[in-house]
Amino acid sequence: MSVARTTRRHACSTPTLEDLQETRRANEKLVLKALESKPEWVETELAKTTGLALSHLRAALASLLDQGRVRRLPGTGTRAVYGLADPGLADVPATPLTSDAKKVRDYLEGRADSALYMSDQLRMTREDVMTALSLLNAHGMITCTFVGSLVIFRLKETQALGTEQAAPAATGKKKQVA
Repeated sequence: MSVARTTRRHACSTPTLEDLQETRRANEKLVLKALESKPEWVETELAKTTGLALSHLRAALASLLDQGRVRRLPGTGTRAVYGLADPGLADVPATPLTSDAKKVRDYLEGRADSALYMSDQLRMTREDVMTALSLLNAHGMITCTFVGSLVIFRLKETQALGTEQAAPAATGKKKQVA
């Protein structure tokens, strides 16, 4: 009987991928809430304020950096400093990709660029490029990096590698969006 209890306890304590993702999202919310309260946070202060272990904080920060919602700021010495990032993207629903969004996605294949340079290269207005980037972001297809005050956009690795394979599947089925 004790073996069954031990096995059951062990099975319940092993987190699933969904559990881990839910925990990461909850941790991200804690980090974002703290970052909203002041413009710059040293990593250790952020850990104390959120109550997160440093490893959990770093996982949440890495995800938020990848999403372009947080940016690493210049710090003193080895101190990591973080703040909220605003890449200028609108919060839009993940509706089907427009022709402009597809044009920007195709342009970003294998490269990273700023919205201003993309608008010049694609002969689109900067506003149209930002609208297209916002839609691509709603689909989780892009990341951004800050270089000083310049925002550089790129396709996520999975998108860059799997766009051609994903396209036929996407046309065969209707995708539900929230």
